[in-house]
Amino acid sequence: MSKKWIAAIAIYLGLLTVCLVVLYAVPSVRGILERTYIAEYGELDVKDEVSAFIVRDEDVFIAKQSSDVNRLIEEGELVKAESAVVELTPREGDDSTAEKGSFDDIVKELGKASKMTESGYTSESGYVSYSVDGAEAELTTERMEELTKEDYKSLTDRRSKQTPKSKCRQGEPVFKIVKNSKWYLVYYTDKENGARYSEGSYMYMDVAGEDIRVRVYRVDELEEEMRVMLECKSFFEGFLDSRSMETTVTLKSAEGLILEEDSIVEKDGQTGVFVKNKIGEHVFKPVLIIASDDGKCVAYSDIYVDADGNFVETIATYDEIIAEPSEEDLASIGVKAEKEDDESKDSEDKKDSKDNDNQ
Repeated sequence: MSKKWIAAIAIYLGLLTVCLVVLYAVPSVRGILERTYIAEYGELDVKDEVSAFIVRDEDVFIAKQSSDVNRLIEEGELVKAESAVVELTPREGDDSTAEKGSFDDIVKELGKASKMTESGYTSESGYVSYSVDGAEAELTTERMEELTKEDYKSLTDRRSKQTPKSKCRQGEPVFKIVKNSKWYLVYYTDKENGARYSEGSYMYMDVAGEDIRVRVYRVDELEEEMRVMLECKSFFEGFLDSRSMETTVTLKSAEGLILEEDSIVEKDGQTGVFVKNKIGEHVFKPVLIIASDDGKCVAYSDIYVDADGNFVETIATYDEIIAEPSEEDLASIGVKAEKEDDESKDSEDKKDSKDNDNQ
């Protein structure tokens, strides 16, 4: 090996040694490289993106005889019981002139969900619909707790069929009433996420940018996942045509100091963060997390009350938080605790000694 190569390697190793010494031996330089952020007051929305099944109660009205059909009510309109929805004019003779399209399979599935109408009046109040798919008898609020995930997929993955507009055969559907009552959103999620839901609590779901208030009706723990059922009474555009929907559910909105989840540490059952003080030291401070989502969390500021009813001093607005605490930081928690215990023990020993002297 030439002298030039030997000299180059020696220079490289020398520079590397200097860099390491500067980096690890000089705290101020190491401090420049560590990432921190400022704790600021804000609001955090805890959200869940869900694919859900819609469950509602519906009655399908079928014609008692072959008839000419005249629709009197627009689809989606809310009507009272005993209202005329369609005008049915009985037609004698051959049914071959009626609109083509068999409803036999759908009518067979409907069972109790179908009601006979001779005049075109509804016996139920609710929203008018002119599409049917045969799921009306099974996908009901009465049966929703019995249905499996596979049942929901099967019942909601159907193509609906429009009821006849001008002519119908005997026994064919002519309109449907979606009852103006509570309906439900059912979806499945993993157990960790499902644990964030609490029965009876209220939250919001997004529909076309509008927040609709819903209530958690049930949370069921299954073998591998959780089933969530949300209760609602608000109707929205397109609701009557949908059996499922993609939506965002906002579980809660919390206010406090916004922190990064990576900066949260737990040591000996104590949750907290490291704060950089004025002289560059890393000081551990306990925190109480209100809510967390998507890598962020919100915590109480200044003082909070712990589970034992004690007041705990915590972080404050504009504290400089260590973004990713090191192993050295974590080790310092135990050292500090031991030191405090020793100081407390010394103080007690001195007090006992003084008491004995007085006696």
